[in-house]
Amino acid sequence: MYKNGVANIKNFLAIVLFVLIIGASACNKEVVKENGEASERKSVKEENVVKVEEAEKLFKGYYTARYTIKDPANPPTFAKIADNVKEYLSEDEYNAQILNRNYSIPSLVAKEINKSIVVQDVKLEEQRKNEDGTIDYTYTTEFKVYDENSSKVYEKEGEVTITTIDHELKVTRDWSRGIKIDGLDGGL
Repeated sequence: MYKNGVANIKNFLAIVLFVLIIGASACNKEVVKENGEASERKSVKEENVVKVEEAEKLFKGYYTARYTIKDPANPPTFAKIADNVKEYLSEDEYNAQILNRNYSIPSLVAKEINKSIVVQDVKLEEQRKNEDGTIDYTYTTEFKVYDENSSKVYEKEGEVTITTIDHELKVTRDWSRGIKIDGLDGGL
């Protein structure tokens, strides 16, 4: 019994250490380039001013890569979706979404209801420019869920934060309220 207690404590300490390491790396304000040199993230205010149209284009590309399921019988894998969205996200946001298994949801939904999913439209509304140079937006995204017999459009609302990293727009935070899909207990 004593050995099991020690093993449980060791496992608990290992988990705590892992969480601390992940948390510390998430707080790091530098991005390491492939050649090993660190480059500091530049805020939006240090770069060019971000136009809402540019932010919408980035966000629509990201949501299209994340949610489009053309063939529900053969949806893209978690790894394929993760690879498709990587260019749109900051490293921290990408890693957080990997840990949360966000990229498996669209494929599971499409397969469960046997319908395709496509992003039809996104609308961003700027909420505030933050001191760190990031910009917070609220968003509404329209998804069409369809098959050869039926089609329905769903709206998903949420919040997103966008910044410029190495002269490229990147999503640094994406939070949504989720939507209930007909025929499922859950949704997107």
